[in-house]
Amino acid sequence: MSEGWREFAPYLKELARGPDSLQDLDPETAREATELILRGVATPAQAAGFFLIGRAKGNGAGELAGIARGLASLVRPIEVPEGPPVVAVSGGFDGKLRTTNVGAVSSLVAAAAGGRVVVLAGEDVPPKSGRTNLDALRNLGVGAPQTLAEATASLAEDGLAAVSPRSYLPELDGLRQLRREMVRRTALNVAEKLVSPVAGARMMVGITHRRPFLETMPDALRALGVERALVYQAVEGSDEAPPDGASSLLLVTPRGDKDARVAPEDLGLGRATRADIPWGGEEAEAESLLGALSGEEGPVLDMILYNAALRLWLADEETPLAEHVRRAREAISTGAASAVLDRMRRGAAVRGG
Repeated sequence: MSEGWREFAPYLKELARGPDSLQDLDPETAREATELILRGVATPAQAAGFFLIGRAKGNGAGELAGIARGLASLVRPIEVPEGPPVVAVSGGFDGKLRTTNVGAVSSLVAAAAGGRVVVLAGEDVPPKSGRTNLDALRNLGVGAPQTLAEATASLAEDGLAAVSPRSYLPELDGLRQLRREMVRRTALNVAEKLVSPVAGARMMVGITHRRPFLETMPDALRALGVERALVYQAVEGSDEAPPDGASSLLLVTPRGDKDARVAPEDLGLGRATRADIPWGGEEAEAESLLGALSGEEGPVLDMILYNAALRLWLADEETPLAEHVRRAREAISTGAASAVLDRMRRGAAVRGG
């Protein structure tokens, strides 16, 4: 047996105190421990103990930032030329089970409207192992996830890339079986959403529950050096903000946070909730998404326009959100969004052929 467990033992001892003295690790210690886990120094038993103890006591913002910084230390970057801010979009890497995926097409429409968007998503990630943006893109004929080289080219040509940890953080991807065996969500399910392969990207992070994450995530993002972020309640914890007038949006800046709720009627949109986009199978999903890209009115289009506008707005806060909705709608009505989809399909066909 490797003696690496001895190197990790002090970190576990520091964390695994008695029930009356449980406390967070300081950010630097959490970072070091996470790196040792990713590098395979800790044994599976130690790694599972580390994350499950953290789940039991809860992870504060500093500890969460330290874990995320440990992930970020091993990220392979996507090189991006100068231009408008890149928005990295992430929701639960373990995907969705009960609703149609509209996040991928929302990012595509934002790209067609002049934005630059990197979709971050997982594949077969526990505990849900549901469908993600990558599944939705493949269902539309787009190759996903992309390699780093493909993502770099796609972002430059189409303003859109879609990647998974398999390419930009394979050490994290290698923990999937351990995560299955832990059964429960842990800090990894949160921290992986905060790490982007694009340096300086603005972050859109979807969450399921308002508390504690609208309280801990902003501080964690600031500790990671993120200049601008949008943290929001999302459909099944995905990257999809519902235009329901009730779900929270939290703009995170170095100066503080701004909490808001948006009335979709003020944007010329109808209200839509998760009940309006039920999962009906891959064929039904593709039909509804392609219908929206052709301008078919309804809750799917409203949700796509709203989410595309949020992506554009995070990169350009000076422009009102309603104007970004107009830009997103124009990208659909002029065929620009369909053209991006066609180009990405052709790229997938060339790589596949």
